[in-house]
Amino acid sequence: MKKYSTILKRSESQYLALCLELGVIGSGFSPNEAKRALFDAIESYLDYVKEEGTPEERPVSIKELHEFLYYDELFEDQEEESSISLKVLDYA
Repeated sequence: MKKYSTILKRSESQYLALCLELGVIGSGFSPNEAKRALFDAIESYLDYVKEEGTPEERPVSIKELHEFLYYDELFEDQEEESSISLKVLDYA
């Protein structure tokens, strides 16, 4: 069994789960729904790459990770003009 790294975040109306190794996303109205949707998306993606013969892993770039983490804030902060934006991440 292969293990994948996942980031789970809450958006305004739903939860989003991102697989860092494959660049696949799942969403749902609860954390469990988002994880289940991600699991299904990973299975579909792996079936696709197997059929196509393409490389399995395509890690998420830093730019894509920032877009995933800060998407909701991108539009809120457009009024502020700054060349640098910092966000503190809390770890449990």
